[in-house]
Amino acid sequence: MCRRRQVRTLFKNCNHGVTVPDEIVQCYGDNCIFSPNHPSTCTGDVCKKRCWHYRPAPQQYTEEKDAFCPACVKAGRR
Repeated sequence: MCRRRQVRTLFKNCNHGVTVPDEIVQCYGDNCIFSPNHPSTCTGDVCKKRCWHYRPAPQQYTEEKDAFCPACVKAGRR
């Protein structure tokens, strides 16, 4: 099933965190109404019984980098 992914980067040199906008991860299944492969002819009660009609909670991912954040780099910290 299609889902959202939330990615946050923690910059160790300045201890700032930057969160990027949510990313949509496509499943490409034909039984997910959010998938580009879901048939346009799949509607009504049959679709409600067969297909996913909701997205689960977003995947949350945090990565750490040994660097300064973009704002600190822009302010001249190296």
